[in-house]
Amino acid sequence: MYDRRVSDQTDLFSDLVFVQLRMVDLVERRLREDGAPQVSSYLPLLAVSSLEAARVQDVARELGVSVGGASKAVDRLEHAGWVKRKPHPKDRRSATVSLTAAGRRQLAKAGASVSAALEEGVALPAARRNQLGSALTQLRQGFGA
Repeated sequence: MYDRRVSDQTDLFSDLVFVQLRMVDLVERRLREDGAPQVSSYLPLLAVSSLEAARVQDVARELGVSVGGASKAVDRLEHAGWVKRKPHPKDRRSATVSLTAAGRRQLAKAGASVSAALEEGVALPAARRNQLGSALTQLRQGFGA
């Protein structure tokens, strides 16, 4: 079994990238098998669902991407019929984004696939998963997210 202490920041970076790439690959395969939205749609759907009266800027901040990147993602989701935009109630220059019924179904389908893929492919006890989640939340907050 591979077990070593992370000795410096470069080891940490290398391990994070390695694990991220493997997890995305694992999840993408499962999403394809299940006919669910891919990660590039799942994450923006998840962001929209977690934000009240989401604007594209909010989705960008939640995903850690540019406003232009988030706008393109929202455009794709809107074209698929999974989100809808409506004028922002307090800011005429802005719009809010919300899930449609179809978007909620796709999010649920993808969420089940993601959970199943990670349960099958990532053998990490609940206590360790919670520790990792806490550490990642701290790192994310350090980047202002």
